[in-house]
Amino acid sequence: MEHKRAWIYCRVAYPDARALAIQQTALETFAEKQYFEIVGTTAEQANGLDFSRRGLAEVSNAVDAGEVDLLLVTDLSRLGRDVVKADAYLRWLEDRFVEVVCADGTVPQTATEILHKLMKASGAN
Repeated sequence: MEHKRAWIYCRVAYPDARALAIQQTALETFAEKQYFEIVGTTAEQANGLDFSRRGLAEVSNAVDAGEVDLLLVTDLSRLGRDVVKADAYLRWLEDRFVEVVCADGTVPQTATEILHKLMKASGAN
């Protein structure tokens, strides 16, 4: 079995160390069960509408360096809340052959499918 290199990304909008810890622990447990190699973890408090976040830049740098096979998030809303920017970021990841995997094990197959799930998670129709 090939071990995929996973980056864990956790985000909360408001200061809440407990919520960040819960996200991180859940993702670490999921990664362990899937035999993913955790190559990095980012946990940040930041607005989901702003895609110029320090933590997201950290993920992007690791992706650009070829260090990541998949990005683990609790759910797609943790990646971001701006649908247009989220779509662009997801397509950027897809172009670099980086999968996005949610803590429930879902692996949307296309950027469109991921975007649909993001819109549903944010309450958009």
